[in-house]
Amino acid sequence: MKVNYGSMVPISTVDWHGKVSIVLFLRGCPYRCPYCQNHALLFEHNMVDASVLEAEIKKSRPFVSSVVFSGGEPLMQKDAVIHLARYAKKIGLLVGIHTNGHYPHVMAELIKERLVEKFFIDVKAPLDDAESYAKAIGCMDFTDIHIDPGVAMGKVCQSIDLVLGNDIGLELRTTIIRDFMGSADDVRNIACSINELTARQAVTYVLQQGFAANSLLGSLRDKKPLSRDELLGLADVAHEFLDNIYVRTKEKGNEKVNFESI
Repeated sequence: MKVNYGSMVPISTVDWHGKVSIVLFLRGCPYRCPYCQNHALLFEHNMVDASVLEAEIKKSRPFVSSVVFSGGEPLMQKDAVIHLARYAKKIGLLVGIHTNGHYPHVMAELIKERLVEKFFIDVKAPLDDAESYAKAIGCMDFTDIHIDPGVAMGKVCQSIDLVLGNDIGLELRTTIIRDFMGSADDVRNIACSINELTARQAVTYVLQQGFAANSLLGSLRDKKPLSRDELLGLADVAHEFLDNIYVRTKEKGNEKVNFESI
């Protein structure tokens, strides 16, 4: 089996909070998010045999407890992810998947086979606002994306519902980019839409500090990242609708927000 392979991090403590992981980045994505930092994975192919990645997983096995599939959008390569997840489980590793939520049918297959312990799903914009989702996934800036944003938004909602309906870990996360998707109104609307979808179940929501210097869209590259204090302020906005909120920054890593101290 061939895999369109990007790169890997053999030992990571940041891609799955509380776990040490090997992270495999797979190429390809249906979106063209303007702030994407991994856009080199979108436009080229590097086909390798799955055995190469199995060997890398095995090499990291003594030092990690999990494998994380990221990208790009790893679930574009359904057969490869299922194959590698089976291998990871066979040698005793947990499996986590970073996804934009566009492939709920693939998620369903992984869940049915008990091949994944946790999904990390991007919520790029409010889940009830197709125009904002169009902006977030690149429909307004790039001509090579041919996706109905309403359909994309619906698939994310379906993916979240699917995970919540099974005994699977879930993290929802939004990358915050100054002057793009990161105002108080943006975060309030995203948190409200998550609350309405999940009926305020105890979902984990993470506000990620976005770095725009290497963005796909050149006009974003001079945007300064939000500070930790600014992210904490946005977390307080989201707290109107959600309870279990984290901020993720370069300087402090993953922090659960204690709203009594804000």
